[in-house]
Amino acid sequence: MKKIFLSAMLVAATGWLPAQTATNFTCADCHGVMHDLFTELDTGKVIVLVWVMPCAACTGPALTTYNVVQSYQASYPDRVQMFLVDDYANTSCSSLNTWKANIGIPNTISFSNAAIDMNDYGGPGMPKITVLGGAGHDVFYTANNSVDATALQSAINAALVVAAVDGPNPLAAGFSIQPVPARDEARITFTLDREAQVEVGLYDLAGKRVKTILGGLLPPGVHSTLLATTGMAAATYVVRVTDGKQRASLLLPITH
Repeated sequence: MKKIFLSAMLVAATGWLPAQTATNFTCADCHGVMHDLFTELDTGKVIVLVWVMPCAACTGPALTTYNVVQSYQASYPDRVQMFLVDDYANTSCSSLNTWKANIGIPNTISFSNAAIDMNDYGGPGMPKITVLGGAGHDVFYTANNSVDATALQSAINAALVVAAVDGPNPLAAGFSIQPVPARDEARITFTLDREAQVEVGLYDLAGKRVKTILGGLLPPGVHSTLLATTGMAAATYVVRVTDGKQRASLLLPITH
């Protein structure tokens, strides 16, 4: 009932209705740090994707977007993040980082990776700006070639409301995998705040289920299960746990 009420208030306040969901990506940023979009959205983050060539025409909208995103840092530290993405992954990370430094947008995470495809959100734009958020991985805003600061702020506000509809996520807070990366086995630990029907699944980076690790009705408390990784292909996977109300995801790289 709470979620329905807040969603109704959100529609009334912003006019936003969920019409599209995001496309997941898992790739390294320009500093070699791995990111899985759905995992980050599941933790309550709002991600603002900004594709650039980079070019002179991209500068103004990118700066406006950056300033809007930065305005949330005091009230929502690290909850709203701007991902600066090279349009077709044909600009080197060093060139992209130099461009962002020159125009004054240092606190962004930059990518030059074709896995983050602007065509997933209606085609190219210079720049193209998209706001993603919530456990439903919803798209709240998409604009090509320019940006409306007021509309962008409203979209981020809407995404923050949806991300916080169900309050804190104790499932995510108590979820861990050791060791990372895993060679022969990995221990998955999670905490339930109530009795729940739980499923722990292993997925590849395309979102396809590889195996069900654990499933069944479990009591509240700390639970742990062992995943044997011997014989599995060396790759990065996603471990996702759901309890019927909440869900949490973590990346699991496997090496041999």
